[in-house]
Amino acid sequence: MDPSQRVVIIGAGIVGVNVADELASRGWSNITVLEQGPLSMPGGSTSHAPGLVFQTNPSKTLSRFARYTVQKLLSIGCFNQVGGLEVAETPERLHDLKRRYGYARSYGVEAKLLSAEQCRELYPLLGPDVVLGGLHFP
Repeated sequence: MDPSQRVVIIGAGIVGVNVADELASRGWSNITVLEQGPLSMPGGSTSHAPGLVFQTNPSKTLSRFARYTVQKLLSIGCFNQVGGLEVAETPERLHDLKRRYGYARSYGVEAKLLSAEQCRELYPLLGPDVVLGGLHFP
């Protein structure tokens, strides 16, 4: 598309403002972002999001988008990459975490499968008889 065309983005949440930023970084200059409420309180889930960017998706393309997002956020100095721990309380969830660990390894994302004991070492408030294991992203 021609970057001189006008672009209107509906919503000033995390997706809308990042689309605007990405277009601007690619040379687009005629961009308008519309928001129905005050900019300090956009609708949707943006104000409730913890800032996690999951890089282990069954779709390699979506995982690449997530990795690009992390690199972009790290480059602007306002993103604190603190990692995370996903825990399994059922055998089915543990199986899912093992599958996602496989995605992480194949996509080059740093991750580690943890035993229940290792999970509690990281987060001592986890219930002793509830957690079966976890997937840790440093």
